[in-house]
Amino acid sequence: MVGTAKKYAVPFLGAVLAVGLTACGGGDDSKSAGGQKGAGGTASSAPKSAERSDAKSVIAAAAKKTAGVTAYKIDQTTKNSEGEKRSEQAWRKKPVPLTVVKSTEKKPGATDRESYSIVTGGAVYTKTDKVPTTGKSWFKIETQAGKDPNRVEGLLPGRLGALGATSSTKWVGSEPVGGHPADHYSATVVLSELATYEGPAMNHADRDEYVLSAKDAGESQVVVDVWVGKDDLVLKSQEHGKGKHGDEVVTEEYSDYGIAPKEEAPPASAVLTWDEYMAALTKG
Repeated sequence: MVGTAKKYAVPFLGAVLAVGLTACGGGDDSKSAGGQKGAGGTASSAPKSAERSDAKSVIAAAAKKTAGVTAYKIDQTTKNSEGEKRSEQAWRKKPVPLTVVKSTEKKPGATDRESYSIVTGGAVYTKTDKVPTTGKSWFKIETQAGKDPNRVEGLLPGRLGALGATSSTKWVGSEPVGGHPADHYSATVVLSELATYEGPAMNHADRDEYVLSAKDAGESQVVVDVWVGKDDLVLKSQEHGKGKHGDEVVTEEYSDYGIAPKEEAPPASAVLTWDEYMAALTKG
């Protein structure tokens, strides 16, 4: 797999477990040029057809299309007062659900920390340097109830749902992302209002999870933006709020729709349980 001496000496698990245990999605293996990652350009003020300027219709179509794919990649960047964290995620639904998460966390005055995990088969497998007393280089933690996540879209479904449930969602303009034409949609989502939403854009479970996550971050409202390709696949999304860590911006770029990651769980001979891992570290 990956790893050099000391590279994974101090794994950080918060983001990995949050992704691995709560990720959501499902669907078919459609590919699209709109799945290329990257963003650039500025919004155009040119008039658009009623079809693309109808924010709610496009967001609903994007939500439906997202629910119908079985794999794609996410390049996620989080920036706040504590520093910057980047997470590269690859997801697949078939033939066996699997998630790969590679993260790098940068904090002022601190050594960069890296983590590499695979979620499949009811467990989160995390890469570490070889533990001297065992010679093994992975440890695993069982997922909640020993089940894999049954969806594959990262933060995107919640953002699309929030835009669909917010009355102020609007078309901003045309803006290319990674050289692909796209439409930019935006809204300020007020959490107290979203918490009472009743409608087709967001079911109660997803609504409550989204609201709780934002409130846990100390946010009362967030600005959500998405850039939707002409094929209704989302190329980029962004959420900007102010909470416990000051101004925080979480950006995701999407690519490789329909292309499943080829990684698999490491062999059992290379894996420690969490208890074995901690015991081995204690022994040195």
